[in-house]
Amino acid sequence: MNRPTTRKLKENQHHLLPNTDFWAHKNRQLARPFTDLIDRYFLNEKIRKKIEILKKENPGLIVGETHCHSTYSDGLHSIQSIIYRASLLGLDYVAITDHLLPGKYTIESFIKSLGEQIRYINEWDQSNNPPKVYPAFEISTLEGHLVLVFDPVYLSPKKVSDISLQFSDFNYQFTSMLDIIARIAPFGGISIVAHPNKKRAYPFGASIKWVKENLIGLIDGIEDISSGHGYQENYSNELGIAATGSSDDHFNLLMGTAITAYNGNTHNNLITAIKSKETRAITVDNSMQALLKLTTQTHNLVMS
Repeated sequence: MNRPTTRKLKENQHHLLPNTDFWAHKNRQLARPFTDLIDRYFLNEKIRKKIEILKKENPGLIVGETHCHSTYSDGLHSIQSIIYRASLLGLDYVAITDHLLPGKYTIESFIKSLGEQIRYINEWDQSNNPPKVYPAFEISTLEGHLVLVFDPVYLSPKKVSDISLQFSDFNYQFTSMLDIIARIAPFGGISIVAHPNKKRAYPFGASIKWVKENLIGLIDGIEDISSGHGYQENYSNELGIAATGSSDDHFNLLMGTAITAYNGNTHNNLITAIKSKETRAITVDNSMQALLKLTTQTHNLVMS
C-alpha cells in the first residue's frame, strides 16, 4: 500500500486551506434565489412523481440521499428545510454530510448539526412522515473526500459524544483515508468514496487507481452517480464494492435527482445494504444537467 503521512495544520495556518471555497460559496449565494424558484415551481413535483413511479414499479424499494450539505458547512439551506424537502419528495432516508475540513469545519460543527437534526425529528409536526436520518459527515483527507455514515443509534445526544471523541483529533490535521476508515467500525458505520476521479487544485476525488491499489477490502462503497458533478459511471462493479448515487447538493435543489436504493424486504437499513453490496445507484432526473454544465463552465472562465 502507498501509505501517505499525516499532515498537521496549526491553528495559525488557515491560509493554507484552498481559497476556492470563498468563490464557490459566493457563487452559490448569488444563485440561491434562482435555484429556490426552480425548486418550488419545477423540480419538486417532477422528482416526487418519478420517485413515486419508481417505488410502484419496485415494491419494497427504499430510496434516499447519501450526500448533501447544510448551513453547518458550505450549504445554503437549513437542516429543517433539507429534511422537510426529503419527506416532500418521497425519500425514505437522508444523510446530511456536512464537511469535516481541518482548520475550518470541525467536529463541533457536526455535533451541532446532529443536535438540530435530532430536535427537528423529535418535534416533527408535518402531515407526511419524516425520512429516516443517518448521522454522517464528509471528511477531507490527503487523497480526497470521504463520506462516513453512522448507525442511526448514534442519533442521540448521549451517543454522539462517542463520535466526537473518535474524530476530534482531525480538527487540525489532514490524514489518509486508510486511517479514517479504520475508525468507523466501532460505530457500525460505512465509508464511501465521494466523487472519485474528480480533480481540483486540492485533494477532492480520490483516483480509481489509488482506490483499487489501497482500499479494496476496506472501503464499503463508492459514488457511481453524482448529479451535482454530472457523471454516471460503474466504478462499483469494477472494484467489487457497493454502489451509491447522490447529489452532493449545496442548494437543496438537486436532492432526489440521484439516489441510493435497496430492497427493504431484504435489509432493514442502508448500513446493512451497503455492507452486503446490495444497493443501486439510480438517476431519477437529469433535466438540470445542461444548466449545471453551463454554470460550471462560467465559473471556470471567471476563475481563470
